[in-house]
Amino acid sequence: MGEKKGAPFFMYRHMIGGRSLVSPCRLDVMTRGDMDEAMKLHGRVTRGLSPEIFVPTGPEDLERLVGGEGVSVGVWSEGKLICMRAVMTGALWVNETLEKMGFPADETGRTVYTDHCIVDREFRGNNVQFLTHYAIEHRIGDDCGVFFTTVSPKNTFSLTNVLGCGFVVIGMKELYGGYMRYIMRKQTDRVMPIWTHGHLVIPVSDTKSQKEAIADGMVGYKMIRKKGRHSMLYAPMAEHPPRGYWKNIADGK
Repeated sequence: MGEKKGAPFFMYRHMIGGRSLVSPCRLDVMTRGDMDEAMKLHGRVTRGLSPEIFVPTGPEDLERLVGGEGVSVGVWSEGKLICMRAVMTGALWVNETLEKMGFPADETGRTVYTDHCIVDREFRGNNVQFLTHYAIEHRIGDDCGVFFTTVSPKNTFSLTNVLGCGFVVIGMKELYGGYMRYIMRKQTDRVMPIWTHGHLVIPVSDTKSQKEAIADGMVGYKMIRKKGRHSMLYAPMAEHPPRGYWKNIADGK
């Protein structure tokens, strides 16, 4: 691995014994030469995780993601990879993934899929997920119009981060051998408003009601904690407001 050339920035590193220290970091695009560090980071982060929460990316797919079929950015501190965000860009690979999720292939080649974003335990809490997502957008945003990803409903931290990056829930499906996942999308080439007045509040554990809301044209756009459990807020996403929307607001409904 060569020396990373990205401009330095500084994040807290949380170490054993409650000690936190501001550490210099650099962000750069990853290459095949970074495969060893990518594998080490995956090993540290995913060890012991249930596939209900996160399914690790295998070595072959990791190599594709740092090669010609993907774009990956990494964050390094003291020569060690401490964060990796990988986006699948190869059209054939993306379309195979879309079909597994139950969506039609994109013949325009402007859809990409975020495979993963993982962060070393010592650097969590620095919002580095947001930093790396927008670093990817900055790099490929002109060439794509839709970002897809999947997140486990039980992975609260990742779900909060993905929603915070502008994704919305547009589906729920069992994937990766039978594990429930939210299917999430961020559209950048056809921006539509979310009509949030009168939203639905549905517990994350209530899969049936969430699927019904999605079938009715709603998207999940925010997660809250209500009565001791996490719930998703659902509202219509459309060019025009639902029928009676403004009247209900005027009537105080």
